[in-house]
Amino acid sequence: MNVSLLKLSAASAVCSALLLVTGPSLAQPKPASTSAAAGVMATVNGVAIPASLLEQNVNANVAQGQRDTPELRQLLKEELINREILAQEAAKLGLDKTAEAKTQLAQLRQTLMVELLLNDLIKKTPVTDLKIKAEYDRRVEALKNEQEYKVALIVTPTEDEAKALIARLNKGESFEKIATEKSIDPSKEKGGQVGWVLPAQILPAISNVMVNLNKGALAVAPIRTQAGWNIIKVEDKRAYQPPGLNQAKNDIRQALQQQQRADLVKRLREGAKVQ
Repeated sequence: MNVSLLKLSAASAVCSALLLVTGPSLAQPKPASTSAAAGVMATVNGVAIPASLLEQNVNANVAQGQRDTPELRQLLKEELINREILAQEAAKLGLDKTAEAKTQLAQLRQTLMVELLLNDLIKKTPVTDLKIKAEYDRRVEALKNEQEYKVALIVTPTEDEAKALIARLNKGESFEKIATEKSIDPSKEKGGQVGWVLPAQILPAISNVMVNLNKGALAVAPIRTQAGWNIIKVEDKRAYQPPGLNQAKNDIRQALQQQQRADLVKRLREGAKVQ
């Protein structure tokens, strides 16, 4: 059975790393006789491992498709005990006192605290369906007069190669064939097909040319970007067709949560003393 420990979230991963590195600092020593007490999964050399840690790991594995079975719980329990034993040995050797360890522990703690704060923010000000619907309506309204473009793309490492390929395309060679053979862009796997895009979704250097091309037209010259020299073709144009609310819901929720985070950072940054 492929069992993972604490991969459900960044915070969980941090907890796992802290357990592995610092072990004893995460649980308070208790007499061995309390190992069967409620809330304690096991004790290792007098250090209690909380039952909640086992439940957290079980939930993480169930979320990844595992079944909550006695076998899964026993495997996780044994792994947590092994980690506590290893963590205690690392502490005994003073490995947590090195400068490198202190730096990594500080970063792990910072990552955990940030996620705890953001989770608290989402809990206190959740992104509701009403907020998602309002944002969806705002986006649809803002883009109602936009056009979107069906674009095909070939990217080459040099300008000379791009110009040579444009010459071949102008002579009637297949865009799809050349893209598959010569492009260094991932779209080569689809014959250069990028799909339908709005101008705001791509680099200005490309979109500024794209919006001035007619349906079926090829750009007369390659466009330089960090990825290389781009040859673009507009295969079709149409009025913007928004996705349905259900299709867009997850993306909008994530965007609103990112905006919440940005607003929080801005507010805290304004009140922070940074030198």
